[in-house]
Amino acid sequence: MSKVFIIDDDPIHQRIAQIMIEKHNIYDEFKSYTEAGKALEYLQQNIAAADALPDVILLDLNMPVVDGWDFLEKFDTFRNALSKSIKIYIVSSSVDEKDIMRSQSYAYVHGFISKPLSPDIIRNTR
Repeated sequence: MSKVFIIDDDPIHQRIAQIMIEKHNIYDEFKSYTEAGKALEYLQQNIAAADALPDVILLDLNMPVVDGWDFLEKFDTFRNALSKSIKIYIVSSSVDEKDIMRSQSYAYVHGFISKPLSPDIIRNTR
């Protein structure tokens, strides 16, 4: 069973991604967060529960309070303790080369995807 978390403060983007995931049967389960801090709390609370953890996280960069970069820094402090490996893909409207290069400094970030998403792009995150 495959599971994806969508972390994005834009509910419209979240809904579009959910519709594509459901319509094209890309993931078996998905969970959405508008606040990256809430997703971090969930991951930490379920650190030993592999079944509760996602296989993939689609992470927006530009969010209030805890942005995507803050998420990655905090995630890095406990990711080795997780009971399963999680692939992270940054999904952003940013086309700034500095953001793309910075994302490559995280070994567990598997790609930088420009919005908008398409079914093929989401399928390639599996």
